[in-house]
Amino acid sequence: MTITEIAVKKAKQSRCKYQISALGFNRNGDCVAKATNLSRFMKRGGGVHAEMRVMAQARSKGIVSILLCRVGINGGIKPIDPCETCAKKASELGLKITSVPD
Repeated sequence: MTITEIAVKKAKQSRCKYQISALGFNRNGDCVAKATNLSRFMKRGGGVHAEMRVMAQARSKGIVSILLCRVGINGGIKPIDPCETCAKKASELGLKITSVPD
């Protein structure tokens, strides 16, 4: 299974309207963390981005890069970029965030 297939499969596990996954990779290129986004739970700001969930594991798992994937209703890959907050946090942690090519 390719990295793209793994990212799409993980994104489809999300129960959110926008199905997003993040995969965390160590220096050897091994996928050591996978996460989906979490819903807002009926309140503004209650959701958690997939990349934030992976960043929480960055130090303990030696993550150096994150791959984002967004899947549309038809199962196809959609464009995605990290929000300003996630991009800033990744920069502080020295992580590189990229997205699956659509």
